Parts: sequence; C-alpha cells; structure tokens
Amino acid sequence: MRMHRRARNPWRILEWVALALVVGFLAFCGWWRLSGGTWRQVETPSMGEVAPVGSLLWVEPVHVSSLKVGDFITFHPPGNPTQTYSHQIYRIDPQGIVTKGVIPAPDPWHLTDRDVVGRVAAVWPGVGWIVRAAPVLLIGAILTALVVRFAGRSWRLPAAVLLGSLTVTVAITWYRPFVNAVQLSFAPTSAGARASYVSTGLLPIRLSASERSQALLPGGSTVMRDGQVGEVVVHTADDHGRFAVKLSPAVPLWWWMVLIGVCFMPALWSLVVGLRPVDPVRRARPMIRGSSGIPD
Repeated sequence: MRMHRRARNPWRILEWVALALVVGFLAFCGWWRLSGGTWRQVETPSMGEVAPVGSLLWVEPVHVSSLKVGDFITFHPPGNPTQTYSHQIYRIDPQGIVTKGVIPAPDPWHLTDRDVVGRVAAVWPGVGWIVRAAPVLLIGAILTALVVRFAGRSWRLPAAVLLGSLTVTVAITWYRPFVNAVQLSFAPTSAGARASYVSTGLLPIRLSASERSQALLPGGSTVMRDGQVGEVVVHTADDHGRFAVKLSPAVPLWWWMVLIGVCFMPALWSLVVGLRPVDPVRRARPMIRGSSGIPD
C-alpha cells in the first residue's frame, strides 16, 4: 500500500473548471432558447460597426408596443417570412415601423407585430464566423481525435498539430473571416473616380489607389476596421483606361507577434513535456510476487 499522497494535478483542476464553464454556458443557452430567444448571424454589412459581418446576435422576444426609435430589432420583411434582417428602428408612424441600417437608406416597408422577431439584446462580434465554420471545425476535430486515438504515442502530438492546423486552414480559406471588403460605390468625379468600401473582415484592411495614382498624388489610402466605411479617390487610370483600387491587409506588428507565438506553441509544449520530471514511483513499479515466487 502506498503511504504517500499524490499531489493534486493543477491541469485536472483546470479541466474541471473548463468543464463547469462549458456546462454552465450550455445550460444558459438552453434557458435562452426555452424562453423564446434566438440567435442570428450577421451576413451583410448594412449595420456597419454596430454589428459587423460575422457577429452573433442574441435576439429576445419583445412586445411591439414597447419598442422605440433606435432599438435594434430582427424582423422578416413584409410578405417574405423566409428572409431575416436586423436593423434599427428609424421611425414609428401609424402605418407601422420603419427600419434603417447604419449604411443604407431607410427600408422601403412598414413592419407590424407579425413581422418582428425580437429585439437584439447582445452583439458578439466575430462569434458568428465560428458558428458558420462549425461544420468544418467539427468534422476536423472528430478526424483529429480519431487519428490521435489510434496513433502511436510519439506521433500523437505531431498528428494533432498537423490535422488541427489543416482544419483551421480549410475553414479560413473557405469562409475568409479575416480580410475582406464589400464595394459600396464607385462613381466618377471631376478628379477621377471615388471608390467606397466597407470592411467585412476581422483584421484591418487598407484601401488605396493604384500605384500610378499614388505616385502622382501620394496619400490616397485609408485603413478600415471591421464594419468601417472608407473611400479613396483614384486620380489616374491604368493602361486599360480603368480606375483601379487595391485592398491589402493592414495588420499591426503586435498581431504578427501573437501569430508567431501561436505557431511556436506546439514546439514549446514539446519542450515542456520533454523537461517534465518523471515520477519515480510510476517509473519503477515493484513487481508483486505470489507465494510460489512467480510474478502474478
């Protein structure tokens, strides 16, 4: 019988804490759904920085009589229950509720109580991308778990890193959550052409004029964050007579440092595991011999 008590593993405590948080969050989601609440993903940039593309909206049921101008609501356009929009209330008149996004003009309809789904209680920026990519991430996680389960001990960490990275890469390539933009307008002016875009990615993006236009009039660029609108004037056409703009990532230095640190985490983990002292009791387990002297 062992006379010592094994020290409590701090990783096991963290696992239990994480499990409790997950169970508590799932219980809250269940209560939210049973109370009539729903979730909506933002797929268009009409709400600008209030609810950028990729946000997850928590929508609670509400009585239409309690709504007021400025409330952020989710609704079905009149006569089209298959589509769902989330805009702010722009005006309330005897005909109904008039809504409007942050970027576009007021919507061409009047809503009634049958059209309103609920009021947006919370906006979680970026979480909608995770929900949208959940099928790819779930399939990749299952395949990774199966390979790691049946792989040899020395191959488990490399297999997990490789398959996990491949899963994340496929999701990023398919859904493009980090760098993207939508063109709002491209109109001619007396100085050339004015281009207007809205950023729809999680990372900052730079909108700039063509290199030829930049050479003539430097400074024709702007940096947009998620949901922000930017515009630039292109003064000179290219060789084909077109006024071209360029969209490129404007990632700050600290983000690259974080990305490099994440890439080196598997190597650091391997180093920590390799330097971990081996429990002498676990390493050298005594054999228990029976009365005949033959090991049991």
